Amino acid sequence: MDEREQELKDVPHRPADKSTWPKGIRSISMKEADALGTDAKGELYWHGKPVEIRRPLDLTKGQFFLAAVVAVATVIAAIGAVAQGFAAYNDWACKVGWKAAACPPAALPSVDELFPLRGTRAYDQCLVEQRGSTAACDAIMRMRDADERLKKKE
Repeated sequence: MDEREQELKDVPHRPADKSTWPKGIRSISMKEADALGTDAKGELYWHGKPVEIRRPLDLTKGQFFLAAVVAVATVIAAIGAVAQGFAAYNDWACKVGWKAAACPPAALPSVDELFPLRGTRAYDQCLVEQRGSTAACDAIMRMRDADERLKKKE
């Protein structure tokens, strides 16, 4: 069996089933056959214009799965970007005083701001009595300060 016969056996001729063709389509006549041409790359031309062949996108199961994973990851990344943008805007809007969804509460004043008694003689004496415990002295000073305020109100 020669090479051409093997090719015909592997890929036999398929006669056209014109019953499946859309209306308005006919076969090429012998006179029109010379309107077909090819270039050095093997591209097909009809009357000098390239013939476009469109093929549907056929994916294997693995490719489809990978495409689905990429699509889900893209959606999650987009949601994350929106959330990050919202958080950045909200933080900025709070700082400049614009309308924001929720601004954090103002920073609490420090103990030194609340109780300016640190560094005073009374506080230093308290530290000596409490063996250097600033927590104990802060509590004592708060109580003394609250007691003094109550006495002033009376």
